[in-house]
Amino acid sequence: MAVVNRAGLGSTQLNDFAPSVKRVIADFISSGGHDDLVFSPEFTTEERAVIHAEARRRHLKTRSYGCGDQRHLILSLQRTPLQLVEHLRAHGGETVKYSLIEPTDMSCAS
Repeated sequence: MAVVNRAGLGSTQLNDFAPSVKRVIADFISSGGHDDLVFSPEFTTEERAVIHAEARRRHLKTRSYGCGDQRHLILSLQRTPLQLVEHLRAHGGETVKYSLIEPTDMSCAS
């Protein structure tokens, strides 16, 4: 899980902020996005709106958690169930978020 706070995202001016958000999200996607990208609760409502908009534009899943000054945003890649299973198999069947439990043979001899 990656955590991003204000450091490195540029000025608090929204016009300067948007290009920095685009760069961070592009880096996340190009890295494979195997973990979630978690943004610090230090961002303002307006800044989170910029992050949400760029994430939607890049077809990422967004979730917000917390209230008030504890509100934070989490981005993740959208994967189909098959892509998720393939990802888990490629990483030993387990990630920070998921654990793959392979089905057992359910056939019955009658």
